[in-house]
Amino acid sequence: MGEQYFVLDIETVPLKLEGYFDLPEEEQKKLLNPIDSKAVAIGVRVGGQSIIIQGEDERKMLQDFWWEWRKVQSPVLQVVGFNITHFDIPFLVTRSFVHNVPIVPFTLKSIIDLREKVNAYRHGPSRGTLKEFAGILGIEMDGTDGSDIARLHAEGNHQKIKEYLTTDLDITEQMYKRMRDTNILNISRW
Repeated sequence: MGEQYFVLDIETVPLKLEGYFDLPEEEQKKLLNPIDSKAVAIGVRVGGQSIIIQGEDERKMLQDFWWEWRKVQSPVLQVVGFNITHFDIPFLVTRSFVHNVPIVPFTLKSIIDLREKVNAYRHGPSRGTLKEFAGILGIEMDGTDGSDIARLHAEGNHQKIKEYLTTDLDITEQMYKRMRDTNILNISRW
């Protein structure tokens, strides 16, 4: 039957972009939470194929995302991501709450956060961004960064956001495979 997992990543922007670009970077980062921001792209990678859900209707995007999750749901499904337990999953659950969108129930043990695994569940700040790990894996980046997403969204450059998210999904899947092959995925917290 093979491995049953899907890779997840999201891109978010503040709900109000007016004045956002004038803020210092640290203040901009504070706005990237599920109360002050929204998802503008949700990426899922299943069986080597990327599915990018985009649009102006966040409620519809969330419905489509949970539908994709439901399609691949199984007792052994693993959801894989980078910093997924601290950002992506809580963000999607909270935004689903805001929009009154039913989620697919899950347990945290079915979530594989690659950042936690590669840092062996280190307490406190962890070193290594997804882009830094891309370099380790030999994946070339085009210079676009997560901090560019709000600007790209404001410019209406949805294609560039899609390309960026697709690359992030690829990096995450390659990290997953290397961590699987090096037994890092077998690290457990307790």
